[in-house]
Amino acid sequence: MIARRSLLAAAPALTLARPALAAPSRDIAVRGSKAYSESAMVMSVSADGSSAIALRICRFPVEGFTWLWCHVLKDGVLYAFTSHDLPCTADRLAGTPQATYAAPPMDAALIRTGRGAGLSDVRLKAALPFHRSRTAPHGAGRVPGRLEGRFTPTRALVAPVNAGRDEVYGTFKAEVVIRGRSFIHEGAAKFHEQRQEAARFDTPFSYGWLAGPGAASTLLLGPRGASGGWQIDGGEDALTDMTIDPPGAKRRASWRMTSGHNLSGDLTSLVRYEVPIYDRQWQGSFVRGTVEGRSVVGVTNDWTTETDIYGAAAARNAGKL
Repeated sequence: MIARRSLLAAAPALTLARPALAAPSRDIAVRGSKAYSESAMVMSVSADGSSAIALRICRFPVEGFTWLWCHVLKDGVLYAFTSHDLPCTADRLAGTPQATYAAPPMDAALIRTGRGAGLSDVRLKAALPFHRSRTAPHGAGRVPGRLEGRFTPTRALVAPVNAGRDEVYGTFKAEVVIRGRSFIHEGAAKFHEQRQEAARFDTPFSYGWLAGPGAASTLLLGPRGASGGWQIDGGEDALTDMTIDPPGAKRRASWRMTSGHNLSGDLTSLVRYEVPIYDRQWQGSFVRGTVEGRSVVGVTNDWTTETDIYGAAAARNAGKL
């Protein structure tokens, strides 16, 4: 797995004291592009909320850019690395039986075997110069960290989230190292892979993954409604609509299901953080909470614009949830 040193520490609430900005990213070059792009990601949170990991690699083979995100949380402290200026080869990975998503010259990779419901294994590794920050700029930080881990799939979501997207639930175990400290992360996890010919970060959304004993979900709210679903105690129920509070430390959410058995829950951020994209900030959070009395952990991530998807959803579902 990985050498014994240590990679993490954490972030209290979200006082956005921003570090000095690095040179502007060239990600504006792909803004609004409808050329083919593809991304793969693993995210995981421990059952007690003490640690969390997310690694995302997004490739733009036509424009020649790769985006790399890696976030690690340990005991309330967040370490972050992002870059949107890495090169990309012209090959396409998302439709292949096996794929290695990499981001040279940075040392990070997501290696999957199988795909979709046939996914059998995903390996992650990264050795990166992290920022200890919830508002990290693009580029290298001053904290060397490493992680190496394995995602073990258990079940794919059948309900559609987005066209060309696979969502697979499972568990993730990793050895992490930073500043001479090492720890083992282990927890519920989700893998997704998305291929598309539509502009990325073009419309507002609120995206959630939640998991707990006997339960897992992927939940996507956009301007026109919601998609995704819940798997609970061996069954699956597709989402017809949802509401969720705007980004904040605590959020209330409700979900309308095709079965008519609606759900609601309360979520509290373990940490809130930002990723600079184009000329604004993507808002991420690792969370824990309860859904109908069941403990859950996961993420809620938001891309906000002038369009108020939260108020629109509340008005649309008034009296229904």
